[in-house]
Amino acid sequence: MKKPKGASIAYSLIKDGDITRLSLLMPLTLEYGNKYDDLFEPKLLGGTTNLSVDFGSMEKYDSYLIIFYNNLKKKCHDDKIEFKPIGLTPEMSNFLGSLKMGDSIAPIEKSGENSVIKYISHIGEHTNIFFKELRNLTEFFGDLFVSLFKMFLHPSGIRWKDFPFHFMRAGVNGLLICLLILFIIGIISGYQGALQLRQFGADIFISDLIGISITRELSPLMVAILVAGRSGSAFAAEIGTMKVSDEIDALRSMGFDYYQFLVLPRVLAVTVAMPILTILSDIAGIAGGLLASLNTLDITTAAYMNELQRALGYDDIFTGILKSIVFGFLVASVGCFQGMQVRGGAESVGKYTTASVVSGIMMIILSDAVFTFLFNAIGI
Repeated sequence: MKKPKGASIAYSLIKDGDITRLSLLMPLTLEYGNKYDDLFEPKLLGGTTNLSVDFGSMEKYDSYLIIFYNNLKKKCHDDKIEFKPIGLTPEMSNFLGSLKMGDSIAPIEKSGENSVIKYISHIGEHTNIFFKELRNLTEFFGDLFVSLFKMFLHPSGIRWKDFPFHFMRAGVNGLLICLLILFIIGIISGYQGALQLRQFGADIFISDLIGISITRELSPLMVAILVAGRSGSAFAAEIGTMKVSDEIDALRSMGFDYYQFLVLPRVLAVTVAMPILTILSDIAGIAGGLLASLNTLDITTAAYMNELQRALGYDDIFTGILKSIVFGFLVASVGCFQGMQVRGGAESVGKYTTASVVSGIMMIILSDAVFTFLFNAIGI
């Protein structure tokens, strides 16, 4: 046995044939780390096939132990030397086991599941979520209608002082944008209709086109979409934030019915504001159509208004108002419902606020389709 050339005072190397024993003499700390640098010289362990590293005399070590252990193990692996640590104390083993780097990155196991099956499974998961949300929405509307019934029996149970605030925010504050949008839609519809009617000499019927399309369809639909973006999302964010901060649980623990305290004032405010917004938006849309007609067709204001009075009936106006009432109720209810579904933190509030707008618009379109078939069936 001999001490190989290159050994230092930090360690001793005793070689017996192709077996080498390494004894560590200095602490394995960052302070003494440079003392072990020459151990990693390329030819120091030449001819060795088995390296035993004795950690038994090591009393002091820090994170350098991890560096030393992994580098020495890697060197032995690269040089095809069998690495055999001996004398490791339980504390040392735990230290290495909890902090040492993995020998290799475990390959990601590929799922043997067929892509078609995975796609169908994905659809199934989303379908399950959809029906779960539908069940929750049905329960919410059931509780809401019960609260509405209680309102007629005990009107004082509702927080009525919140009604003017929500009415102002959903109605008065949203009036300008509704008038502007419907005025522009009236102009666009007037120009597009004029291009077609002028070809047949039917200029005067632009009043019929604008009046009926605005009052029956465009005005309630566009106002509802705008309210869904403004008020529906606001309700979801407000109630969702209250849910996250446990304010709703506090109301429940104090004996308050949060439907009558939080939901009903918002729903009633939007339901009352919607027909008013729709009527004023009807006027703005018809005015926009008049402006477009005067600029593109050979008609006068008096002719436009006379034809409008002849073509537009009470049924056209009241069907639009009825739609707007239902749309307002749905938008406010869905916004409050999505706020009640919030779980977790701020990320969940944003998620359900977005969902309130999307689901609110979807409910508007679906209910509008139902109204279209219903009115057609009864001849309105």
